[in-house]
Amino acid sequence: MNVLSLAVGLLLAVLTPLYLRGWVRLRRRGAGFASFARLSVFLFAALTTALVFLSPMNWLNADYFFIRVAQYLFLCLFAIPAFFISCAFDVILWGLPAGARRTVGRWMRGRGPVQRLLHKATQPWIAFILFIALFVTWYDNRIASWLLANPLLHTASLLLLGAAAMLTWWHLIGTGLRLHTELSPWLAAITLLIIELVSMSIAVPTAFSTEPIYAHYAAAFAAPDRFLPLTIADDQALGGGLLWVGGSAVFLSSIVLILNRLFNRHRMDRSDPLPGWDADERMIMPGLEHRLKK
Repeated sequence: MNVLSLAVGLLLAVLTPLYLRGWVRLRRRGAGFASFARLSVFLFAALTTALVFLSPMNWLNADYFFIRVAQYLFLCLFAIPAFFISCAFDVILWGLPAGARRTVGRWMRGRGPVQRLLHKATQPWIAFILFIALFVTWYDNRIASWLLANPLLHTASLLLLGAAAMLTWWHLIGTGLRLHTELSPWLAAITLLIIELVSMSIAVPTAFSTEPIYAHYAAAFAAPDRFLPLTIADDQALGGGLLWVGGSAVFLSSIVLILNRLFNRHRMDRSDPLPGWDADERMIMPGLEHRLKK
């Protein structure tokens, strides 16, 4: 376990009590979004993040490709969206002391150079392109082998990919720090579809490949006394399948939820008849219009 993994564990140890404290405060004030469901989602996100960085996954990723894929799935597609769904930023803000909360509030309402730079650097199109670029880079054969040779560097790359995923889900879900206007649901759905297609372009060939793709794992499987009774083909197929099924489940379900939110907003969740659909002028059979005039 390296120093970056320990830093993530320390951060979770600080943020979790702050969230619980803020949740209790908001609950006492009768805030509707401080629900038990959101509390459960936050605890799921915190435990999943701890699993990624503080469990045996953090060193078995160098031996098994499917565990490396599971780290990406658990962090970028499960834990990070769950943090935003649980309104972690808003609730943790209420967990701070009153003075610190007012300081953060004043900073958020400010329009200084730092806020302007942060606003420009976190534009939606920048976040989406950054996440896709880092995702493709993370699964490149040569870069993956280079990262896996150094556990500290690999953890740093996973944190960087997680930061890009955080920016992406921040725009897609819409909770957290308010620096941008709400993203169009249609644009959010199209973005998720593009990310899904990019994910499948890597997952499907990996799942069905009969030859080793990653040189690092080919060398790792040549060593005796493996921890799990898997061949390199099994490991690669399992990793590709996890990326394919897990990624598609998250991205496609998110598209459905976003479009459902759009339909509810415009009251398109039910079929209402058009005005005057049953008027006599509409019901007369073609060729018998002269009878209507009589």
